[in-house]
Amino acid sequence: MSQTSEKRLHPRLPVVVEVELHRPGLPMRVVWTEDLSNGGVMLAMNDQSDWPPLGSRVQIRVSGLLGGGEEGPLVDAMVVRHTQTGIAVQFDNP
Repeated sequence: MSQTSEKRLHPRLPVVVEVELHRPGLPMRVVWTEDLSNGGVMLAMNDQSDWPPLGSRVQIRVSGLLGGGEEGPLVDAMVVRHTQTGIAVQFDNP
């Protein structure tokens, strides 16, 4: 097992879902997930100039309506990592 995977508290699952990324003072942006865990999510984002800075607060919501026809909740998170393909966010209350 690699040193990085040994530090993980939650297993990651490859999940591709369209989500809304909400950032204070900026327009909502639609992005896609790459993987998901109980602790956070990796978001694919093409334009690095539009990435929220490390440590910044964001909110995530699944795009569209859920099974019962209601809008999904906004989930509070913090940007914890930038990668070559996007950003990783950690949920406030995993």
